[in-house]
Amino acid sequence: MGENKSLPHYLFSVRMRAATNGSNGKEGQHLSGCERLVSDDQIATVVQNLLQRVLTHTRGVADTINIQIDKMDGATIRLVPALKMESLEFATVEQAHGNAIASLVEFGVSKTAARKGVALIKNLSASMRGGMVLDASTGKRIDDFGVRGVRLSHMDCENESAFLSFLVESGVGGEKVREAVILASKAAFTKDYMAELCWSDDPHYDTGYVASKEIYRRLSPMKLKEDNIGGRVFFVKPNADLDDLINFFEHQPVLVKTLRK
Repeated sequence: MGENKSLPHYLFSVRMRAATNGSNGKEGQHLSGCERLVSDDQIATVVQNLLQRVLTHTRGVADTINIQIDKMDGATIRLVPALKMESLEFATVEQAHGNAIASLVEFGVSKTAARKGVALIKNLSASMRGGMVLDASTGKRIDDFGVRGVRLSHMDCENESAFLSFLVESGVGGEKVREAVILASKAAFTKDYMAELCWSDDPHYDTGYVASKEIYRRLSPMKLKEDNIGGRVFFVKPNADLDDLINFFEHQPVLVKTLRK
């Protein structure tokens, strides 16, 4: 998407993963994950903020905290547009789920696949670390990563103040929305992507969303209060190139850009 003449020569990907109940050097149940893409003079502050966040997480105290920092060549970073935002509120979870299914159908997903996506997240016994990838026509899960799913990594907003202003003008705020819009905007730029469905595992946060290549639509409530299980589903075109999608999701560094300066 254009040349990256305005981007720095390099940035650092800062990734934090926290888990509970780990043993014998193995990662336990996923607790929290955060992603930033920052300049070298921001690393110390960002790491401190991520540590503070996980140490005060609503889902408990982590047994294992892993922070990984990788240098990213500026020439490899892509700029992608932020999705347009909408927010809808409903009286019940069932009504919100009904709108999620209707929205996914609006985005080109079959009703069968949309219903399957909602059911898969509802029936999770524990939150996944990444997202499930479903055929948007049949609803069949096409990744084979089990509870890990497919993750998105190496992403941030291009301009922090402009992005926060964009969120405020859209009537929302907070770190969860910031991260979700960045993630959804990156995912939407993938060639075979069609839509996304997600709600959080935070027991104090019942808002979820559906997204297309154009819109990030917040829906509330997508789960009952105090429910600590959430999940994510990506719907892709039939015969999607799964390897290409995974490579973009997990390895392509991306900065999300708004129209504001």
